[in-house]
Formats: sequence, C-alpha cells, structure tokens
Amino acid sequence: MKRIKGFVALMALMSGIQVQAHSDISCTDKPKKEWLHVLDMQKKIVNEHGFAIKKFQQSGSCYEIYGWALRKDGKKFEEIEVYFDPVTGDIMKKKFKD
Repeated sequence: MKRIKGFVALMALMSGIQVQAHSDISCTDKPKKEWLHVLDMQKKIVNEHGFAIKKFQQSGSCYEIYGWALRKDGKKFEEIEVYFDPVTGDIMKKKFKD
C-alpha cells in the first residue's frame, strides 16, 4: 500500500512540474472574473484571428490552442500553438510546427 501511495505522490509531483514547465509565459495578472468567457474567446479566435481550433485549454494565466492557421501564401494550413491574453484576446505567443 505504501508503494502505491508513493507512486501516486510521485506522479502528482511530476505532473505539477510538467505543467509549470509548459506554461512558461504569463499573459495577464487580471483576476479570472475579468477574463473573456471560453465561448467568447473561441469565437474571437476563429472569427478575428482566423484559426481552426483542435484543442482549447487554459495554461497558467493564458488561453492556449492547438490548431491550424493558413500560411501567408494562402495555399496551405499549418499546425500552430498559440497563447492568448484571456482578457483582451490578443496573441501573446504563436509557434508554427516544423
């Protein structure tokens, strides 16, 4: 039983470290009550930024998506990871997959 508890504690610790390492960007210091509602943010991402959303999540003080964006030449979609300010909806960081 002690082994199981130790394993669970280790996994919890490791998952916490992984989350901290993944959310290395700070998007806002505003309280959550000032954040855009999830559905409003998703509408903004699609309608204003033109991204297709595969996965939407909160990452630290940011909203984050994995999805697709049209390349600059307008001929092909590329996979992206984008972090947004959850209050304004502005892009804070955008990475294209190689």
